Amino acid sequence: MILSFWRYSHLALAVSSFIFILIASLTGIVLAVEPVSNQLEVGLASEATSEVSLAQTLAALRNRYDEVLSVAVDENDLVKATVIDENGDFSEFYINPLTGEKTADLIESAPIYQFATNLHRSLFLKSIGRFFVGLASLLLFFISVSGIALIIKRQQGIKRFFARVLRDNFFQYYHVYLGRLSLIPIVIITLTGVYLSLLRFEVIPATSLSHDVDYENIQAEPKLATADFPIFNEIKLDELRALEFPFSDDVEDYYLISLQSKEVLVNQFTGEVLSELKYPFVDIASRWSIDLHTGRGSIFWSVILGLASISTLFFIYSGFAMTLRRRASRIKNKYKKNQAKYIILVGSESGSTIRFATILHQQLLAAGQKSYLAEMNRYSEF
Repeated sequence: MILSFWRYSHLALAVSSFIFILIASLTGIVLAVEPVSNQLEVGLASEATSEVSLAQTLAALRNRYDEVLSVAVDENDLVKATVIDENGDFSEFYINPLTGEKTADLIESAPIYQFATNLHRSLFLKSIGRFFVGLASLLLFFISVSGIALIIKRQQGIKRFFARVLRDNFFQYYHVYLGRLSLIPIVIITLTGVYLSLLRFEVIPATSLSHDVDYENIQAEPKLATADFPIFNEIKLDELRALEFPFSDDVEDYYLISLQSKEVLVNQFTGEVLSELKYPFVDIASRWSIDLHTGRGSIFWSVILGLASISTLFFIYSGFAMTLRRRASRIKNKYKKNQAKYIILVGSESGSTIRFATILHQQLLAAGQKSYLAEMNRYSEF
């Protein structure tokens, strides 16, 4: 067995982060089910959001409800509205974007998902727990890197990375085979987990937009219906994140539109764009990290994340099984090398060849011969 820096690193990282990675993997499997469950519960959006304008949806809502407070499109492309009905009751629900009709209540996270989320994020230890979870994500990334190095070494070069894997034993074979398949998802999970932890502890500073609006020169004329606002007719719902309505009829209050890449302030009377600012990279990267880490909005990616978490559990089990097997096959010599007549040198990647060398070694000893067994990389003068 060739003992290398990468193998020691791989094992040391796995041992040091075992408990945290185990918990993260188990809760990750549970949380991968939630986005799938949510989409199946509510169903697909009633209309393609890429074909419906914001003006159409606002017109439909105003025809149905006394007051509309906000409109938003969630990660599943479902449109939700916050309204006050004719009875003065505050309500928030999913709507048909063309008719404004209520289609479903908002999804409440089930207790099992709330429990798994809290355990996954912080181990119920708040900031301290978040730190250890973030550290475990970083260690898992390093485990992945060292695993790549070991696969390259085993496959005899990076060009043969995806070549056929020699089947020494069950654990060895599938540890390598599944490692290659789940490599990219696990790297994405670890990097986004580290990024979100850095964001949580403000190592990556949070950003906020500061609009510069000339309030003294805002005009209230000509007054247009919202359905006639050019900006509302240009925006399709697939571009929208959220729309907040003005708090009052004061000319200084405005519509606040959050789009995928920018934020826009719109005069509530004339539809004029008062200010428009693009989101900084940190904001966009944060949203991408959350989507990639949680799988929200994509059944396909949620399934991939779930399979990657299951694979991680197998890596933990198979990795420790192989380690115990190697330790059990450690070489023991009755005689020193200078006392032995027979020197047996053995090279083995997985440890299986050592078993055969040990049998030969024991047979020589049983025959009354002085034998010495050593690994090839311990070669010296004999």
